[in-house]
Amino acid sequence: MDSVVAASLARRFAREAGLSAASSAEVALVASELATNLIRHTPRGGTLEVWREDAWLVIRSTDRGPGMASPERLFAGREGRPGPLPGESLGEGGAAVRRLTDEVQVSNREGGGLEVVARKRMTFESRRFG
Repeated sequence: MDSVVAASLARRFAREAGLSAASSAEVALVASELATNLIRHTPRGGTLEVWREDAWLVIRSTDRGPGMASPERLFAGREGRPGPLPGESLGEGGAAVRRLTDEVQVSNREGGGLEVVARKRMTFESRRFG
């Protein structure tokens, strides 16, 4: 899956679920980062899913790669640095996912691969009429 397509579909789903434009843009960035990780790091591919579960929007990435020795490091970012250097990616992938969501879990899958489950609390746009 192309990361641009993943971002667009995730943003549309989030908007249709009732998230604000700003929160929907964050969901799109999370989907893009997770899809990019699937493309770059898992030659056998993977799956990106987005759904609503009660008061949460859930974004899950699963792959068929080798997994990681310490999956929690995916969200560590580069400690002690305020941001990326010129030419580096915007959010350092996992660290951006952590910043833009309310809850993230990452684990190795039984039989191989990695699963990332990111949850964003549903915050609705208020509208004034009249």
